[in-house]
Amino acid sequence: MLRKLLVVGLVLASIGFAQGKGSKGGGGNTSGAGMMGTAPPSKFETISNALNLNKEQKKAVKTMLEDAAKEATPLRDQLAKARIAIADAIQAKKSDDEIAQAVNAYAALATPMSALEINTFAKIYASLDETQKANKNGVGAVFAMMKNLFATKNWNED
Repeated sequence: MLRKLLVVGLVLASIGFAQGKGSKGGGGNTSGAGMMGTAPPSKFETISNALNLNKEQKKAVKTMLEDAAKEATPLRDQLAKARIAIADAIQAKKSDDEIAQAVNAYAALATPMSALEINTFAKIYASLDETQKANKNGVGAVFAMMKNLFATKNWNED
């Protein structure tokens, strides 16, 4: 029973995260149109600023991220299907073993996605000079950003 509750919690959390920011309800204008100010920076701009990248590094890092995003596409699609399979298994009141199989299938896909994210971060880190590597706040912020960076079709948008 505890296992089912944990699985249901995992599925519900995944579904919640998959919804994105979207509309928060209330019917108001949430786009910010008409408001003065600047748009928030893109994820790439945030990474670039956090690491104090120079022009050449920006180009190289952008290429690394774009290449990783292309590699992530089939994994992202398979992960979405695996989440649906978990939800379907739970709704169909499948056995614990069948639900566990669906969860294990999801985990088998999540592992290479995490490896892709970490390997991309390692490539970015390796391209930094010693001063940039010493910037623990910037490096830590980028490391944290890498989790689920490629979970959406366009990694550079919120």
